Amino acid sequence: MTKNLTLKLVSVIAATLLAFALQDASNASVVSLFVPIELRNPPTDKVLMKRMKQGVQITIKGPSFLIGEVAASPPPLRLKLPDDVGGKYTAQLMASDISLPPSVSVLTLDPPEVELAFENIDERDVRVEVPQLGLLAKDLVLVDIALDPPGVTVKGPQSEVRQLRSVATEPLDLREIKESETVTLRLRKPGALSSMSVESVSARVTVEKRPVERQFVARPVELRGTGDAKWVKLSPTMVTVVLAGDPALLAEIEPEQVIPFVELKKQPPREGEFYDVSVDAPKGVKVVKTAPPSVTAWYHGPSKGGSTSQSKKR
Repeated sequence: MTKNLTLKLVSVIAATLLAFALQDASNASVVSLFVPIELRNPPTDKVLMKRMKQGVQITIKGPSFLIGEVAASPPPLRLKLPDDVGGKYTAQLMASDISLPPSVSVLTLDPPEVELAFENIDERDVRVEVPQLGLLAKDLVLVDIALDPPGVTVKGPQSEVRQLRSVATEPLDLREIKESETVTLRLRKPGALSSMSVESVSARVTVEKRPVERQFVARPVELRGTGDAKWVKLSPTMVTVVLAGDPALLAEIEPEQVIPFVELKKQPPREGEFYDVSVDAPKGVKVVKTAPPSVTAWYHGPSKGGSTSQSKKR
C-alpha cells in the first residue's frame, strides 16, 4: 500500500515539473507563417473584385507543442467589414481577429492593412449560342438546333455583365452527328466572377438526308381552268421538270406521275401571254424547277362574229 502511494506521489511531481518545463521560456518557440484572410460579413449586393493580399504573414510566440499545432493548420484572419462598405476599402488587420490558443501571442502582422475593391452585382438575361466544329457527313444537311433553355440569366459584377449579349456553349462537333439526336452542351463562363442560372443546356440537333435531284425530260404541259381548251395553243408544249428528295423515293417515281400544267383563269389573248408552269408531283419530293419556267398561251378560235383567225406565235 505504501509502495503504491509513493509511486503516485512521484507521478504527480513528475507531471507538475513537466508542465512547468513546457511553460518555461526556454521551451517557447517563435514561428513565422502565412494565414489566409476570410471576410466574416461580405456584402450580399456586391462582389469582391480585387484583394491586394490573399493573406497575411504573422509571427507568433508560445509553447513549442502549441506552436507546432498552429503551424500545421494555420487559422484564418477573419476580417469584419462595416455594413456600408462599397467601392475601395482599406481594412486594418488585427491580431485579435486570429483564433489562437491563450498562451500563443502574435508578435507581428505583415502587412498591417489590406485594400479591398467591391463592385455592385448585376443580372441579365442573355441568349445561348452554339459554336460549331467540323462538318456533317456529305449525305446530311443540318435542319435545326433547338436549345432548352434557349437563354440563361447571368449574375455577376457590372463590369462583366453590362456588355453581355450572349453566352456560348462548348463547340458542337458536327462530325459526330450521324442522325437527329439530343446532346448536352456545357456553357462557358462569361466571366471569372459571374455565375449562370444553369451550367448546361440540352440541344436537339435535327438533320436530314441531303436531297438528290432527278430530271424528268419532255413532260407534256396540261392546260387547266378554261372551257375553250381546244382553241388554246401552248408554246412550248413540253418542259423538263427537276425534282429533289430521298434517292429511294425519287427512283420509284414514274414519268407519268410528274404532271406540269398551266392554270388559265380566263381566255388568253390572240397575241399570246406568258403563264408560269406548275407541277403535280408525288408527296415527299420537292419541285426544284421547270425548264422553261413559263410557256406562251394564245387563243386561235373563232371571233364573236363567227369568223376564224389564228394569231401568230409571239
